[in-house]
Amino acid sequence: MTTIPHLRTMQVIPYTAEHFDAPIWSSSDEYERMIPRLRWHVHTPYAQAWCTVHYEDLTSVGMAVRFGDHARITVCKTVNEHDAATSRELLVTTLLAELTAQGCTGFTITVAPEQVGMWEAFGFTAQEQLLRYAGGRFLQATRDEVIHFEPFHRMGLLHLDRQASGEDRSTLLMEHSYLGSVYMEGNRMRGFSLPLLGEGLIIADAPEVGLELQRWLFPIQEHVLLPEGNAAHAHLTKQDYVATPVGVRMVRGIPLEVRTAMCFGEVWGCV
Repeated sequence: MTTIPHLRTMQVIPYTAEHFDAPIWSSSDEYERMIPRLRWHVHTPYAQAWCTVHYEDLTSVGMAVRFGDHARITVCKTVNEHDAATSRELLVTTLLAELTAQGCTGFTITVAPEQVGMWEAFGFTAQEQLLRYAGGRFLQATRDEVIHFEPFHRMGLLHLDRQASGEDRSTLLMEHSYLGSVYMEGNRMRGFSLPLLGEGLIIADAPEVGLELQRWLFPIQEHVLLPEGNAAHAHLTKQDYVATPVGVRMVRGIPLEVRTAMCFGEVWGCV
């Protein structure tokens, strides 16, 4: 539990299932969108879930996932206007301290463009921009190289993901492998898609592979998240997809060796 000297009535405590029904949501749509994410973090061993409370009122929620010595902040939401800046500062400071104590030397977060300055104050540095592509006309998938993910594809999938993400997140990927697809060229895996992981994860070693895997994602959801400068941009805009800036990836401490050119579907939207 953490408190701040000038506001001892505010403290950070673990976020638990008891908080799920707290009257903190601005609308039923927001509740429906956030609750599955919060439930997953609370019940996932490698996730962190914290909240600030002022007296008995929940004022902010923060969550992260940790793989080895790197952590990603996945939720940081101020849910009450009362001392919002103080609540956020206390929450983020606690999250970073807790994760550092567990051995984390680097942190990643994706934030809305207008929040970059705020996170720079916490020691984060802006990296590439994240774009949402939506509203276009996708081409039907045609290549026989794309097949359903099977357990014997596991090692190839994890190898590709480590190349792209710079970390071992095998548990996360295998938990979301249902309905996954892989692009196999003979015995060589060149890409994969996990449509049920976040916004839909697609990793590929070449643009033609990534584009084909995107065609398997678009029938399931109407958008895809891509790092700025991705090789799919020209094709998607030709198909009338509109690219909208939605976030900026920021890092603190020792960064991961991320290969954004291999990412044709980004999992993590803004916190």
